[in-house]
Amino acid sequence: MNKRRLIFLSVFGGYHLATLLFTIFVESKKSDFSSLLSLFGNISLFKYGAFFGLVLFAVEAFWTWRDAKNAEKEREAMRHENNVLKAKVYDLSNGSSTPTK
Repeated sequence: MNKRRLIFLSVFGGYHLATLLFTIFVESKKSDFSSLLSLFGNISLFKYGAFFGLVLFAVEAFWTWRDAKNAEKEREAMRHENNVLKAKVYDLSNGSSTPTK
């Protein structure tokens, strides 16, 4: 993996870890109703965090699609180069077997 992808995946993993810790915190405080009321003021932050997660997911999907497209182009170029080399070898082998005048 390239450096850009590793940085992105670490941010994405950190986001999911923060979401997990937040939900565990809310679950542990469900008996304390007053702390839940104080969390309602921060729900908009959680919505922004969820939106950020969707943006990260879309970026990862785009990068994966682009990498697959580039890999297909590289495969096609290598296949073409292989065919050209096969043709050269075929021409060389046929040229040496025919008698010269």
